[in-house]
Formats: sequence, structure tokens, C-alpha cells
Amino acid sequence: MFIRWLTATLSVLGLLLLGTAYWVQAAPPGQSAEEGEALFQQYCAGCHTVGGGDLSGPDLLGVAERRDPDWLEHWLAEPDKMIAEGDPIALQLLAQYNNVPMPNQHLSLSEIDSLLAYLGAPEPSHPAEPPQQAALAGSAGAGKDLFTGSKGLANGGTACIACHDTAALGAPGGGLLGLDLTQAAQRYGGETGLVGVLGTIAFPSMVPIYQNRPLTPQEQVDLAAFLAGSAGEGAPSRGVRHAVVYLLAFGAMDVFLVGLFVWHRRLPRAGRRLSARR
Repeated sequence: MFIRWLTATLSVLGLLLLGTAYWVQAAPPGQSAEEGEALFQQYCAGCHTVGGGDLSGPDLLGVAERRDPDWLEHWLAEPDKMIAEGDPIALQLLAQYNNVPMPNQHLSLSEIDSLLAYLGAPEPSHPAEPPQQAALAGSAGAGKDLFTGSKGLANGGTACIACHDTAALGAPGGGLLGLDLTQAAQRYGGETGLVGVLGTIAFPSMVPIYQNRPLTPQEQVDLAAFLAGSAGEGAPSRGVRHAVVYLLAFGAMDVFLVGLFVWHRRLPRAGRRLSARR
């Protein structure tokens, strides 16, 4: 009797354990993948797609098969640290995609698991394409006003001209601290890629300036439209434009010094003439 009871109890417990294991294994991935898709749109879609082609970052379709799971988890958690430590794959990606670093989004472990579940899904329900904000109409004129600071940024960020230059500004141009952005559209994948870069604050030097004062979606597309239109063929480089300005400045200084010298030479003569008249 006891053996029958023990056998029945163990059978029931076994079935319960099997059912629990199936639920734990089967149910969360579906939920996690859905959460991962939402996280992808929030954090990743500015620079990446899943099946929609490269933007300023690579298309991530099949990335879970191409990369080691541990590497992917580490990369999602601390991309900046991996680059600083010289991880070969991280450095290869950095060089391949125009030195646009992947920003550290400070994801939690559960968020990373959800993203990996989404990226590892055999066939996403629908490919992740660029965010909807890229469909906004950008105005190159409005973008120029934002770039130069003629119009302030909505959240109080610093105007781009403080650090950057572009050939569209002509001489004397903009700041020298950052990159010349004349060819930014070519480097970062056109207007769509630029919107992704501007939206994700990919560069460490931009983080303290824009992390708490992000560009609005409309500002992103306006700036992208301006930068995309500034890369006209034959536009002089930053070096040429600044050389012209310096030459003009030195020329004006030379003219001033020559005039000062002539005036100084003629001053005694003028003094003697005045004395003679008296």
C-alpha cells in the first residue's frame, strides 16, 4: 500500500516538475522576445535594423548566430569598456562603421536577456526598421539655424557650431574642437543614419552636453537635412577655408602695418612744416 502511494506521489510530482520546466522554458522566451522588440525600438533602432540593412551601425539580422552569446551579452552591457580594452571584434566594428562608437545604454541583465531573445528569434514577426521619427520631414534651413545657434535647441543643448564646422557655412566657418561635418552624411549612412547618430548620442564627448538635453525628433531630422545638403561637390575643405581666412587676416594686418609705418615716417615732416609756417 505504501509503495503504491509513494509511486503515485512521485508520478504526480514528476508530472508537475515536467510541466513547470516546460512553462519556464517555453513561456518566458515569447514574452522576453516581445519585451526585447520594444527595447530594440527604444535603444537600438536609431542605428540598427533587423533585416532592413545597415544604417550607422550594422544590420543585426542573424547576429545571435554570428557572435558568441557571452560576447554579445558583454557587448550589450559594456560596449565602451570593450572598446577601451581593445576587444578585436569591437575595434573591427568601430573601424568598419566610421568610428561611431556604440553608446553604453546601461541596460539591466533582464533587458539584455530580452534583447538577446528578440535578436535570437528564428524569424522576427516583422523586421525592425528605422524608427518612425525618420519619416518626419526635415528642413535644411531650420537645420542650419539650429546648427549655427540662430535658433536655440528646445531642451537647451549647445549649438553644433561651438565645436563643429561644415562647408555650407562658408568662411570663417564653425568650431575647430570637433569633426568637420561636411561629409557626415556619407560617413554615417545618409540622412537616416545621421538621425540615428543624433538620436543616440553615440560619441562620448556629446554625452555631458546632450544626455539630459536631448535633441527632439524634429531637430534631429532638420539637422540631418542640413548636413546632408552641405556635402556639395567641390565644396572647399575646412583647411582651405580657414587658410583663406588667415591669409585675408594677415593681409589686412600687413596693410595696416605698412600704413602705420608710412604715417610714422610722414609725421615728423608734417610737424616740421607746421613749425615753419608758424
